[in-house]
Amino acid sequence: MTKGKPPSHFRWLLPKNDFVFKLLFGSKNKHSKELLTHFLNDFFQVPEGQSLSNIYLQNPHFKKQHLSDKASILDIKAQIPGTGVINIEMQLENQYNMDKRSLFYCAKMIAEQLDEGDNYKQLRKTTTINLLNFNYFNHPNYHSTYHLTEKKTGIHYPDILQLHFIEMKRFKKLQNEGNINKNDRLAKWIEFLVNEEDSQWAILASKDPIMKKAVERLGIISQNPENRRDYEIRQKALKDITTMKEGAREEGREEGREQGKVEVAIKLLCKGIGIDVISETTGFTKDEILKLQKNLNKE
Repeated sequence: MTKGKPPSHFRWLLPKNDFVFKLLFGSKNKHSKELLTHFLNDFFQVPEGQSLSNIYLQNPHFKKQHLSDKASILDIKAQIPGTGVINIEMQLENQYNMDKRSLFYCAKMIAEQLDEGDNYKQLRKTTTINLLNFNYFNHPNYHSTYHLTEKKTGIHYPDILQLHFIEMKRFKKLQNEGNINKNDRLAKWIEFLVNEEDSQWAILASKDPIMKKAVERLGIISQNPENRRDYEIRQKALKDITTMKEGAREEGREEGREQGKVEVAIKLLCKGIGIDVISETTGFTKDEILKLQKNLNKE
């Protein structure tokens, strides 16, 4: 995309789509590396003049079939000398397992660092960063950090693993309430990731030079026809997950309602209430109630 305003018919792709997120921050090109470096510097609050450097992506490529695979994870794995190994994952749907899932991936990345017979001293710090499009923990902060500590003293275990969770919906709520610290360096990135309003991109770009580059890069990605096709494929796969979950919840509610009606019918039968009244109350047919009564008599 050329600098300046995009075409009037232009439609921005959403950066919180994990495919777009990986194109922006996890691809093997200088633009992606620059954005990832700035993101991590702000994430870890690296002091000015001490920027992280030599970030090596461990999985810059992905196969096309992963886009339509609902179980695939388009994460970003990076290695930073002096800092360790980092995994960044964008998760749009709450599958109610992020605490265990993140811990599992962290442990797996630790195990993958060593071959049989290697010295344990070679293990490097492993960090997972989970960008969640839902609220998961019951506390007021949008960014939570977990690591091992001694129970009584609170003294930190040697810093071999660290789990981060960014709850983006909680961030938006705090932002709308004016409760985001103006010195929060991470905030501009989360604001960028959660934005869905085309009119806001120019405003975001005007706030910071690196955000200007991020918005421009998103614009270039958004105008690429192949990227747009892949984006739609990925969006469909992500929506299918939502549809499946909603269907499962509705099925569970329906089963619950059905079970509830059975319990009501049984109670009414035990009280000697007439079949016509039970049918009108529960919606069961007379034959269904007679069958239920027959089973009760057997018991």
